[in-house]
Amino acid sequence: MATKMLKIIFPFLMLPLIQMNQSGVQKDVTINTVEIKTDATDDENIQEGSNITLTCSANIIIPPDQRSQILHLFYKGEKKDILLQNASSNGLSSKYILQSARASHSGYYSCVVEAGSKRKESDTTFITVKGNLQTPRLTIHPMNVTLGDSIELCCTSEEIPPLTFIFYKYKDGQKPQRFSDVKSNNKSAMHQLKVAVNTEKAYSCKVEVNGISAHSENSQMVQITVRDPFPDPIIKIEPSKGIFEGDNLTIKCVVHFILFPDIQPEITIVKDITSIATNATVAVFTKKATANDTGEYKCMAQWNDALKITKRHVIVKVPVSEPTLKSTPTGDNVVAGETLNLSCAVLKGTYPITYNFYKATSEAPLHQITLNATEAVHRIISVNIENQGRYSCEASNTANQINRTERSQYVNISVKVPVSNPTIKCNSLKGVYKTGELVTLLCQSTTGTLPITYSLFLNKRFIYSVTRSNREPAAFNVLINETKDGGEYKCKAENEIPDLFKYSEGMNFTVKDTSWWLYITVLVPLVLIATAAVLAFGLRRQCKNNKDIRQADESDEIRQREPSQNNQGSLKESMEVVYSKIGKIIRPKLNQVDCDTLIEQPGTDSDWNHEGDYTNIVLPKGNGIDPESDCEGDYTNVTSKRKAANADSDSCSDESDGVHYIQIDLAALQTQNMSQPEGPTIYASIALNKLR
Repeated sequence: MATKMLKIIFPFLMLPLIQMNQSGVQKDVTINTVEIKTDATDDENIQEGSNITLTCSANIIIPPDQRSQILHLFYKGEKKDILLQNASSNGLSSKYILQSARASHSGYYSCVVEAGSKRKESDTTFITVKGNLQTPRLTIHPMNVTLGDSIELCCTSEEIPPLTFIFYKYKDGQKPQRFSDVKSNNKSAMHQLKVAVNTEKAYSCKVEVNGISAHSENSQMVQITVRDPFPDPIIKIEPSKGIFEGDNLTIKCVVHFILFPDIQPEITIVKDITSIATNATVAVFTKKATANDTGEYKCMAQWNDALKITKRHVIVKVPVSEPTLKSTPTGDNVVAGETLNLSCAVLKGTYPITYNFYKATSEAPLHQITLNATEAVHRIISVNIENQGRYSCEASNTANQINRTERSQYVNISVKVPVSNPTIKCNSLKGVYKTGELVTLLCQSTTGTLPITYSLFLNKRFIYSVTRSNREPAAFNVLINETKDGGEYKCKAENEIPDLFKYSEGMNFTVKDTSWWLYITVLVPLVLIATAAVLAFGLRRQCKNNKDIRQADESDEIRQREPSQNNQGSLKESMEVVYSKIGKIIRPKLNQVDCDTLIEQPGTDSDWNHEGDYTNIVLPKGNGIDPESDCEGDYTNVTSKRKAANADSDSCSDESDGVHYIQIDLAALQTQNMSQPEGPTIYASIALNKLR
């Protein structure tokens, strides 16, 4: 019931309060506009000394039944920095007069009007007064100071604030340096600093008016007197005449003649950036000197904010280590005409280091150079054979009061000379040869590192190679078999220098075919085959007989062996080799004949047919029996040799395929009471296709 009564009464109670509030709003002051004006005809060209009147006016509505005080506030500065006047009146406007205007009166001005509970600001207006600013005055307190003391710089001006005070410092007679700007709404500004060792001792200041470019002249320069609390520290280093690896190194830092007894500076010794000793008034550091002790040492004395530093650079001299000599390219890969670099390097040693390069055991150096480096290079341009030999180097410096010298190992330089273009010539001057003739071609390269390998080519097809370890020409014996053996012959010379081979000019001759050489090429193989078959049967019997003889009479075998060895030696020394090209053949299938096997019948292979097959005939002189051939030594060996050639290339490869050689040792025939023909043991390639 009570709650219902409150809900009914509450609206009637609130109605008077709402009416009273509405009545109060209707009676408050209303400020519509506020503006500020000057009486100057040109706000930007007001002459110095003029009187300037600023008028602040407002459009205000005041209720008739209310009397309200109006407050006019005048400000200078874009951000209302300085309050110039605070005036109360019943009028709608108020005035502020700038008497005898100066340049510092230039700037922004504005006003604020307050009435009742209302406040409104005007826009800013800017005026410019022509003229100069007065020179400010600088004072410093205290004038006599000690390192670590603080001083206060005060700059005072008679100009109208707000102002900017600018402080300057002077160093070693140079132009003043601007180091601090202080904005102030007063006629003075201050700057504080602590006096240190490098603090300047002379100062000045000037002022600027905010918002315009006008500024005053610098004040008179004021200089302070700084008294040192203690002198610079002294650093002493022992040994004083040079420090060498292994010496006792002592570094002492001390301060003498302290003016004030209550000042006790702390002394610190610092190497590079690391503190190594600290003490009061004196510090000492001692150790065995090594190369790592080389560096910059500082002696630092500090008391309060006063800090003084003395520096010394210490060099610990180190003898040079044994040098190492290297060559580029390496000693056995130097080619004539190239550049040879000899590098002499040490692992350690105090600079400067002197390097000497020597050849063989000569006392006079080839090259000498002094460097602040652990390596030196001697360059030989366009190496020739005269540069071949043994080289070494020396490295030296001054350490431990004497000149320390170390010698390197020797490096052998072997200069390889490329072969010159070879020449090819024939033992006869004929231009036409007949089949069956033996032609000797001579190939020679006059320069080049030995040995030199000579290769013979016919119409770009490889024939065979000869290696010479002297300057004599290589002789190629060619037996003319057919007309195709004519054409262009060339020889190639090369040594162990890769890819620097040379070819001769070509030499041409013509071959005329002959009815009788063909007969020989057919009959000789037939004879050889028949001989090989007889020898195979005889060799088998000889193996068995030799075995029985050895078991029966060992001493008799020894007596028979001695003359055989002598005959064998004379036989081998008298051999002469002739190469003969037989012609095209079809490969036969032959097996090696030893004590337990016989020769099989030859077969044919229609897929194999190639040119370039040669007969090797060995011609021994003299007679004899080889006692070491009782079984393994007396044999007929049938092998094949194929020389494959590329018509478009000067090179070819040899394959064991195609030409079959029969090796016949006629010395074995003596054991069978067979007559041995005078003449050679014959090695022959048999063109079996001729027999078909």
